[in-house]
Amino acid sequence: MKFALTSLATLSLLAVTCLSVSTQAGVLMVQSYEMLDGKHPATENKIYVDKDRVRIETGSNPDQYFIYRSDKKIFWTVNLKDKSYMEMAEKDLEEMFAKVDEARKKMEASMANMPPAQKEMMEKMMAKMMPAGANAPKTSYKKVGSGGTINGWSTDKYEGTREGAKQSDIWTTLPKTMDVSASDYQVMLDMAKFFEKFAKNMEGMIGDHGKNGLDGIPVKTISYKDGKASFQSEMKEVKKQNFATSLFEIPADLKKKELLKAK
Repeated sequence: MKFALTSLATLSLLAVTCLSVSTQAGVLMVQSYEMLDGKHPATENKIYVDKDRVRIETGSNPDQYFIYRSDKKIFWTVNLKDKSYMEMAEKDLEEMFAKVDEARKKMEASMANMPPAQKEMMEKMMAKMMPAGANAPKTSYKKVGSGGTINGWSTDKYEGTREGAKQSDIWTTLPKTMDVSASDYQVMLDMAKFFEKFAKNMEGMIGDHGKNGLDGIPVKTISYKDGKASFQSEMKEVKKQNFATSLFEIPADLKKKELLKAK
């Protein structure tokens, strides 16, 4: 596949981290993100939310940022280094998902008569190669007690498990603790829905208001892979701010690149 499909899942999780924040006056959220392998330093991500639009800047690549426009149902990837941008519409994601689903079904059919050991090996390879999306097992959450105070916000601690394996430790806080409203976040819900087929179980990053056992806004998340902590995200700052309209537009001097799709 030419298009890095698995990166969509990661990106969508990052994009909706701060779902439950008011968009009335514009909100700036600052978040740290760190791989826990001892090889990579923590980076700082900034998420700008204003009415029906969102801009995401990641410290790992200052020459690149992302814009979601709910009014247009479009997601842009902007690259300042080569003065270009790519545009992704809902139909593009639908087409990619259909092709991935078709490829998955063909591989499953070809594995039907394989010896058990070979079939297990192929299933593991498929899990790494293809995003689980809507077919991913559901994660459940259990409150394990008070999480103490993190960056001035009082929190509760939850543990997420999937198919018997620990997936995450999550510390959440109530919206009022952050002095923001939980009632006006439609743009973030739209963005979550935009990517939902490629990234299930996003409530671990955005909260699900008690529907699946997790309540509140995630302030800190530690994710686990094969029983070991793999990465950590933490909310550092949330503040209301007015933004220029141009922050959510494509700069005039950039050229459009065609979106690479799965074949």
